[in-house]
Amino acid sequence: MSNINELRRQRADLNTQVQALAKLEADGAQLTAQQLESFASLEADFDGLTQQINRMEKAEKMAGQHAAPVQASSVAPVIHVKTEASKYKGSAAARTIMAIAASKGDLNLAANFARNEIRDNDVAMAIETSVGSGGSLIPTNTANEVIELLRPKTVVLALGAQSINLVNGNMTLPRLAGGATTAYVGEGSDVNATESTLDDVKLSEKTMITLVPLSNLLIGQSGINVENLVLNDMLNSMAVRTDKAGLRDDGTNGTPKGFKKIATDASRTVSFNGSADLVTIDAYLDVLILTLMNSNSMLVTPGWALSPRTYMALFGLRDGNGNKVYPEMQQGLLKGYPVKHTTTIPVNLGSGTNETEIYFADWNDVIFADAGSMSVDFSKEATYKDSSGNLISAFARNQSVIRVVAGHDFGFRHNEGLVLGTGVTW
Repeated sequence: MSNINELRRQRADLNTQVQALAKLEADGAQLTAQQLESFASLEADFDGLTQQINRMEKAEKMAGQHAAPVQASSVAPVIHVKTEASKYKGSAAARTIMAIAASKGDLNLAANFARNEIRDNDVAMAIETSVGSGGSLIPTNTANEVIELLRPKTVVLALGAQSINLVNGNMTLPRLAGGATTAYVGEGSDVNATESTLDDVKLSEKTMITLVPLSNLLIGQSGINVENLVLNDMLNSMAVRTDKAGLRDDGTNGTPKGFKKIATDASRTVSFNGSADLVTIDAYLDVLILTLMNSNSMLVTPGWALSPRTYMALFGLRDGNGNKVYPEMQQGLLKGYPVKHTTTIPVNLGSGTNETEIYFADWNDVIFADAGSMSVDFSKEATYKDSSGNLISAFARNQSVIRVVAGHDFGFRHNEGLVLGTGVTW
């Protein structure tokens, strides 16, 4: 009778063969009838092994839970059963990273670490099925958990951008570019046929790489505190870069085309002029709102994205009696609409290097198209840049670097529904 480790090895071998056939088709080759038959047979064998492994794992777990100490004439030994690690949102991604780091990139050892040290059989199984793929593939459901955790940390997503799955790396969505017209006519008169003008929003996967430096002293340790440290470090880095992509990237060098580029090309910018006094600022905000209303936006989820400097300027703005002008900001609203701030909006723009921008839109028209998968790799010799742009050697710092690769794109269904405030000096 095969033991469970042998069955896992057999399943990993099957996965390697399946991935080889899948790569042929992905590279444009047409699979022969014999190859298709082989693929179906491998798939059936893989499913059968998975079911057998699951049964054996359940049997082991049940045996452990009902284990009894061996009776002896003196002191009986106590049997300690390791309980399965508790699950929380994002735990699978964090544990995959920790297991790969602990095994120094060896996926077979990583699966054993996840099963025996972290005690998460689901993570171990996910890593095993990635053997031969060139990296550990984080399953779609786990990647979606990361996106859910990323949403409240990312201004563009938190304000209401719609998430969709980016199938096969590309997608084309229809966009309403010009509205239909309606008219009354008299009896016997002809009515002019009118229709909406449509164009397309073309989405294509852009690769985003997140580097997570880990102290070698942490590697090999398990526990929720360590996992949360790694998970939050990854999420914070991804959130900052995703915001920059959705707001300010221009579509060059493999980046998405963000809000600023789309709004500028569509002439949807409104410059601030005048002194930064209460009356002028309040009137300017009203102009931005009116500009959005005049675009025939449905105003489903309108909201503001500000730099922290502008956010605090408005938060602390007071009238002549010392009362706050916008007290609703304590509830996360500005003039009745949700408001968020992010450091990805710079405050050193313009000739005087003292200007910033305001992003106002119906975020329901913003599309975040996610590929739905991630992969994880490991390196002890990699270099990376810190927050100040300095090049850091992981080897010299006694660190290791985890690389998380994800793919997504941004799209805008109603360009006229974007309003970019420029030249803001407060």
